[in-house]
Amino acid sequence: ALRDGISWLLNYVPPVKRYFLEMRFKPMPTYRQGVVVPVAGEGSDSPVGRLFIQPKVLADGHEVRLDDVIGSRFAVIAWGTDPTRNLSPETLAHWQRLGTCFISVVPSVQLGHEVEVLGDCLRIGDSSGRLKAWFGEQTQSIAVLRPDRFVAGLANPQTLPALMDALSGVLGASALTTTTAGAGDTSKVA
Repeated sequence: ALRDGISWLLNYVPPVKRYFLEMRFKPMPTYRQGVVVPVAGEGSDSPVGRLFIQPKVLADGHEVRLDDVIGSRFAVIAWGTDPTRNLSPETLAHWQRLGTCFISVVPSVQLGHEVEVLGDCLRIGDSSGRLKAWFGEQTQSIAVLRPDRFVAGLANPQTLPALMDALSGVLGASALTTTTAGAGDTSKVA
C-alpha cells in the first residue's frame, strides 16, 4: 500500500514523473569513435556522438514524431534550408542509395509558403519549437543522424559535402571507380 501510494503521488509531480519516464537517472551514452565526425574546435558539450532529440513535427498535415518521419535510416536534417542544395549529384546519389532521408525543417507557420525544394528533400514543420531551440544552441545548421538517432556530424551548407565525404570514408564506402563497358572511360561514383 505504501509503494502504491508513493507511486501514485510521484505520478502527479511532473518533474519527478519525467525523471523516471525519460530515464534521466541513467547516464546518456556518448560516442567519440565509430560513425561520428566531430566538429573541429567543439568542446565536450558538442552534440556529435550524442542522442538527437525526438520532437513532434508536422509532416503531410499531421503531427507525428520525428522518428516516425525518418524511419530506420540515416537522416540529414537542416534548419531552414534544403540540405541537398550544395551536394554534388554523385554524393547525393551515393547517400540516396544508402536510403538517407534529407529533411528541411521550418517553423510550422511557413509550411504553407511555396519554396523550391531540390530532389527528394522532405519539408516538415517544427510544431513544438524544440528543433528551433536545438539548432539555436549549435554553431551549425545541419545535423547528420545515424540510424540509431545519434548525431554523426554537424555542418553548415558549405561544409556539408566534406562532412558527407568524411562519413563515407568512416563507413568504408569511399568513392568507387567504375569502368563503363565498351566506352573505356572511367567515371567516379560516390
